[in-house]
Amino acid sequence: MNTLFIFLWATLCGAGANEMKIPLPWVLGPMFGVAFLTLAGYSERQPGFARKLGQILIGAALGLYFTQQVLAEVLRLGGWIVLGAVFSLALTALFSGFVQRFARVDGTTALYSSAIGAASDMAVQAQRFGADGASVASSHAVRVMIVVTVIPFLVADMNLDAARLLTLARGDLPAITYQPLLGVIAGGIVLAWLLEKTRFPNPWLISPLAVASLYAVTGHDSRMPDELIAFGSVLLGWNLGQYINRDFFVKSPRVVAASAMMTVGMLLLSFAFAYGISQWVDLPLVTALVATSPGGIAEMAITAKVLAIGAPIVTAFHFIRLLCVITMIEYLGRVLRRTGWLR
Repeated sequence: MNTLFIFLWATLCGAGANEMKIPLPWVLGPMFGVAFLTLAGYSERQPGFARKLGQILIGAALGLYFTQQVLAEVLRLGGWIVLGAVFSLALTALFSGFVQRFARVDGTTALYSSAIGAASDMAVQAQRFGADGASVASSHAVRVMIVVTVIPFLVADMNLDAARLLTLARGDLPAITYQPLLGVIAGGIVLAWLLEKTRFPNPWLISPLAVASLYAVTGHDSRMPDELIAFGSVLLGWNLGQYINRDFFVKSPRVVAASAMMTVGMLLLSFAFAYGISQWVDLPLVTALVATSPGGIAEMAITAKVLAIGAPIVTAFHFIRLLCVITMIEYLGRVLRRTGWLR
């Protein structure tokens, strides 16, 4: 099937979801639309550059939030952000034992399947240590798709008035003009290309975010045009939807089931953790919930941006968590095996 047709179909599904007032329409609409095609056997793999382009646009959009005022707020919450990363490691440790026993996989596969980190990085690390990379990738796909589906609807039904204090009136700012935007994107691409060679996690999202943040913190208050955010979101939704195919459910049914139950458990514990943070610090519950949820950094950050619930704070939480999980997962596995929690 023609790639252009799939992109147009994904865009049409996003527009339909937007008209229906579905939360996070430009991600969920394409995700379920492309999933329909893949389940029917009519889809093909998204070109590699498409997801990178989506990450570049979303990363740049998020980076423009990081003005001096926002950075001061992030620093104020620095201790809680680190605690959020420790909480994610604790969830990984807790549910890895469950995944091993329920899905009947080896300890290494269970560990990397439960890690709340970048799916691609976890799959690569898992294969390096002899785990089943396909099961790890499947588990992460289930986790991210459930969180991306549940969180926007949950947050949309909560009281957002208090959360809007962290938006800093971004919608009132002028859209960034195309000359500096092209400079930010070009700088992000170059930095991402360099970081990718060092195996840095999520370079195609983090690099444009860093360059755009540098632009914003130097006094250039602006925002990403809505059309480009929608375009980037469609590409990310398409990427998620392509993994919902028949082989996905047939080849690893126990892994899929274990991952679904694990994700529900993680969401419940994340809600309790978010509630505790909101009670101890001046942070709205909805922002704390999205910031500590077990979703992917790109998906959760764009959720926070679209629903206007403190995108910079959410991005900071997920970025620090990502770095901690990527760097600590091997050590965590050794500890869990030594204690007998994993076999």
